[in-house]
Amino acid sequence: MEYLAHLDKEKGYKQFLKDHLESVGNLISMQIPPTVGFDNIDNNIIKKFSYYMGYIHDIGKYSDYFQEYLKNEKSSRLKNHSHISACFLYNFLWKKVHSFEMDDKDMRIIVFLYYLCSRRHHDSLIVEAALFSNSMLDEVRALEKHLTEKAKDILRDLQLEEDMSFEEFSNYFRVDLLEKNKAYFEYMPSKFGNGKINDIKWYFLLIYIFSLLIDMDKLDSALIKIETTKNITPDRVTDYLRKKHGSDTKSNLVERRERARKSMVQAIDSMVDEDIKNVHFFTLTAPTGIGKTLSSLQSVLHLQKRIKDTENYTPKIIVAIPFVNIIEQNKMEYEHVFGEEIKMVVHHRLADFSSVGSSLEEIPIDKALLRTEAWEGDVILTTFVQLFQSIFTGENRLLKKINKLAGSIVILDEVQSIPQEYMPLIGATLRMIAKYYGTRFVLMTATQPKILEFGNLLLNRGDYETDGRKEIQLLPDHKFYFEGLHRTKFVPILEENLDNDGFIELLFEKWPFNKSCLIVVNTIKRSIELYKDIKKKIEEEELNIPVYYLSTNILPVIRRQVIKKVRDLLDNDEPVVLVSTQTIEAGVDMDFDMAFRDFAPLDSLIQTAGRVNRSGKKGCHLPVYIVELGKDNQYVYGLSHRKHTERLLKDKDEIYECDYGKLAEDYYDLALEEGVDDKSKNIWEAMIKLNFDDIKAFKLIENIEEVCDVFVEIDEDASALADAFEKVFSYDGKSDFDYDLSHALGEDYKDKYRGKLGVFEARALLKLIEGRMSDYIVQIRRSKLQGNKPIEFSARGDAQCSLYWVPFQELEYYYDEDTGFIDKSGKAHVY
Repeated sequence: MEYLAHLDKEKGYKQFLKDHLESVGNLISMQIPPTVGFDNIDNNIIKKFSYYMGYIHDIGKYSDYFQEYLKNEKSSRLKNHSHISACFLYNFLWKKVHSFEMDDKDMRIIVFLYYLCSRRHHDSLIVEAALFSNSMLDEVRALEKHLTEKAKDILRDLQLEEDMSFEEFSNYFRVDLLEKNKAYFEYMPSKFGNGKINDIKWYFLLIYIFSLLIDMDKLDSALIKIETTKNITPDRVTDYLRKKHGSDTKSNLVERRERARKSMVQAIDSMVDEDIKNVHFFTLTAPTGIGKTLSSLQSVLHLQKRIKDTENYTPKIIVAIPFVNIIEQNKMEYEHVFGEEIKMVVHHRLADFSSVGSSLEEIPIDKALLRTEAWEGDVILTTFVQLFQSIFTGENRLLKKINKLAGSIVILDEVQSIPQEYMPLIGATLRMIAKYYGTRFVLMTATQPKILEFGNLLLNRGDYETDGRKEIQLLPDHKFYFEGLHRTKFVPILEENLDNDGFIELLFEKWPFNKSCLIVVNTIKRSIELYKDIKKKIEEEELNIPVYYLSTNILPVIRRQVIKKVRDLLDNDEPVVLVSTQTIEAGVDMDFDMAFRDFAPLDSLIQTAGRVNRSGKKGCHLPVYIVELGKDNQYVYGLSHRKHTERLLKDKDEIYECDYGKLAEDYYDLALEEGVDDKSKNIWEAMIKLNFDDIKAFKLIENIEEVCDVFVEIDEDASALADAFEKVFSYDGKSDFDYDLSHALGEDYKDKYRGKLGVFEARALLKLIEGRMSDYIVQIRRSKLQGNKPIEFSARGDAQCSLYWVPFQELEYYYDEDTGFIDKSGKAHVY
């Protein structure tokens, strides 16, 4: 009999079960770098047990019930294969585990966790209180009997007859052996739940081996070739910088950047081999405009080469960034350095994954999506949300990429953007990932938030350098770069709360009309009011100075246009006013003459200052006025954040840029005194208990459930995307797909997807269209829609989805060309 793991009759593709099992086992074993180990459970044990897990995870597919389902679509409850496979794995590992030197308690736990991964590999991770219900027990017993009867045939197909006897092989299917282990097997979930098993390492082991299994299983099933990580010479960064700067090598800023870059590279090169093996944390504290993106990349390329030489493997490079627009900026810079030699994967909610890999490759869209979501590349560019939401979860789809962290080098850019209540949780998690997975982290920011010290608070460790994993500062003389800066100064004007009229009076008192001015406020409502009032005042004064508006209330496609217009004016040294919300802080590269910032936590103030005199060519100590507009800051920021900043600014007339670094250090010292937030404590406790229901309380973006997506059909491009979305969304998979996608996706897609589409093909195509539709989507809070609710997108063409829709003919009622979505709720909203 021909035993199959997967079959696609439409495409004439079949995968033999024995080949799939052998391939997944081997892939898992090859994927585990030498850095992985869990205290007394060393790398060799993890490799062997994980190989066995991969080799056995689908052994239940040998049942006639599954084969009939696959080949002839004959359904039966006995077609399920995961649980009987997991029982086989448990019995097999229980015999193998005794040949390793391991604590008896650890032995029982590790076998149980591998059982759990195999059992749940088609679902999300949960640790159930009752492992066998009566109906489930009946099912696995029936499969036990059936597969035992087929054991000789299975043994022959797997070509294992010389490795074990028929009796030994048959015994591994015995469910009663698990029942005999009741005290250590069926009661294991309660031992985690009641704290009798109380070690965080089990959480990190469980999500790691689960990730290995589901990732390699999916990639092998899709016939995606897994390649070893490639690297390039670090000198490619130097070559690119020479081309980029051209003849501009004598300016003060370029000289400072060059000095900083060489200092960072030297910090890596001066490390002895023992440090290369043991140091897992690198901090890069440097002011804005010092060239951190490329300098950090070159440092990491040097580190990658040193690791390859000392540990005999090449680590992936993973760059996690809080904001999508910074990712796009970094992507352009990295592409200049990597060329076609390095496979770069960009993964975020809006990423265009159709071009994953080098441009010389032609990859089917479903495989491109799978490779992107699995972080299957040499360099990964992703967001904090993708990274951290995939660590604190039991969700199958999110967890599959977590194994790629093992042995990798992870750059966390703008690490101060992590919400303060989660800093202890994330700091402790980084410590554990470094310890157990051997991951190296580069923490990069202008205002180092002491996230590792926050982690130590949660771990109840007073020492900063724990587990021999000391921290190295990549820019040891970073204070020199702060002390030598004279670009800006803070000017606090906080004696009274200002209303709009009071603020405009202050603005026109302080602002020389021949200079560019940035105004950053805390709520959308305030930003729109001020934009309109300032524009009106400028017209009344006949100043002929352009005023622009920027916030997430306007469409991303319009935001980019606004940024380009403002940047062009700034580059030509022309006066311009930009009124914005905090969205300007998210890596938008602009260079104003002065700024006004509504009161906010210190790190936000420093981010705003980074948009003033950025190049340092406009003079010294250009002002960033800090004011307080009503009580807006109370809607946005927590009390402790505001309190610490107030304390540091109190009684100060001016604070020069050279003191920002010390100010940030004092700010985070005050935050550390607050201790560990309950949000971090509760999730950490849930991780120890393997309580995935409570772990999913982690949300890097708060109140995301309160936000609705509103699609604004503002032009023909938006209409073409909406049409394509409806066609793919409504595709039933039965008939041929016959639609010209070129209007929405470009000429390459004119005839690319015709005929019958597979489920994964259609899903990938829909996700690609959704990513491009995001240019025409504004995210609006539900409460803000109350007074002016658009119609549901389904009214456009019967695509039953959660989108709202603003037709072109109704733009005037819902969308203002300057300020975006028209809010009639009268409430203040953040963004």
